[in-house]
Amino acid sequence: MLPVLFKLEFASLAMKLVFLAVGLGLTAYGAWAGWRNADKRANAPYRAAAFALAAALVSAVATVWAFPPMSETLAGAIKVLVYVLGAGLTLAGALYGRKVAARGDETQEMVTFGALGAGATFLAAKFALSGQMGRGFGAPLHTYGLMIATAFLVAIWIAAREAARAYPEKIKIDGKLVDAGPVMRERVLDLSFYLLVAGLVGSKLLFVIVNWDHYRNNPTDAFSLTGGLVFYGGFIGAALTMIWYTRRHNLSFLRLADVMIPSVAIGHMFGRFGCLGAGCCWGGIAEEGSKIAIRFPSAKHMPFGGFGTDSLAFSDQLKDHRWVDSLGHIYDHAVAGAQQISAYAKSTGFSMPVYPTQLMEAAGELLLFLFLIWMRGRKRFHGQVMALWLMGYAVLRTGVEFFRGDVARGYLFKVPEVDPVILSTSQSISIGIFAAGVAIWALYGRKNKAEGAVATAAE
Repeated sequence: MLPVLFKLEFASLAMKLVFLAVGLGLTAYGAWAGWRNADKRANAPYRAAAFALAAALVSAVATVWAFPPMSETLAGAIKVLVYVLGAGLTLAGALYGRKVAARGDETQEMVTFGALGAGATFLAAKFALSGQMGRGFGAPLHTYGLMIATAFLVAIWIAAREAARAYPEKIKIDGKLVDAGPVMRERVLDLSFYLLVAGLVGSKLLFVIVNWDHYRNNPTDAFSLTGGLVFYGGFIGAALTMIWYTRRHNLSFLRLADVMIPSVAIGHMFGRFGCLGAGCCWGGIAEEGSKIAIRFPSAKHMPFGGFGTDSLAFSDQLKDHRWVDSLGHIYDHAVAGAQQISAYAKSTGFSMPVYPTQLMEAAGELLLFLFLIWMRGRKRFHGQVMALWLMGYAVLRTGVEFFRGDVARGYLFKVPEVDPVILSTSQSISIGIFAAGVAIWALYGRKNKAEGAVATAAE
């Protein structure tokens, strides 16, 4: 468990120039990606400009977090640059919306895409410019971030390949019949960017809601990089975005969902490996002598001193003043034969032995992914693969939640009060997710069966 794999500092001029080169490279890549994935050649310049400005804005914001405290001159220049890039992004978004809009919808699309640019500018200013200019965080490579990036890339690659296979028909574009597969592959690549943003925003938003007591008194912490994420929030955000995208492009949501959903399972598996590295989403305290329990270390027990970053499980247990006995039962007061959790963490430099819930869920996600891949060529109606994932993951997540030990995930009902096992936020949402899977199966499975019966009778 190593939350930070390595860390770059940007105190010297040479390293600052390296940072500038990376930022320019990211901007150039944004322009290329925007141009390449445009649906029409005429729209490419507008899309490329918007993507390039978005990448440049991210780079400008990153300097505030990565660089050591700045001089007033440099800080002022960065602030001006952020607002100039934000204004450019807003304008580019509005022009792109006008260019891609259907006849009669130009104003609506200009406002929609322009608002996205304005929103990004607001977040950039709130996130980076409201505090100290130059926070000296450098560029740490977090295990969690690396695994999330890996999950995203693997998921996109699998979904794009599946899209090319799942749409064998021909469609008409600009008066010509073309293979739908390559077109849908590009659609999936385009959609993936929106899903990434919506997933991150949704997962952060649900975490804020679950921990509202903290964020109500510390609203600016919602824009911090150090907060947590909740998977279900990301899934809901991505699902709503996908509904919007499929309606906008006149696509079948359930058919495309069947293409995308196996990627969610395999991507989530990599995400849970990231949780293991960071020490988040840890399990409940295991019985003494458990063969499967693991401990999360403090920074001083990691290679390179953990770059000063403790595992989250350890840092939370360091502040946990409850008591635990040899059977893993937790008490809010001293009990004969029990030891205090915080005292154990402080004296050993490790968390108490906990169940490896990250690995439990990762294994379940892998099995679910393999099952969905097997099912995709055998499905009988659009939405069947999606329904299977909804039901399967809801059961998996509910089961894993019984072994979780982190309390930040929140509860709808705490039973028992001191060391609750039900009903966590994710267990509550799982009930709705499972019901949605059942509803899709019942509605569209019955519809498919009825259509098959009609076809058989006609023969």
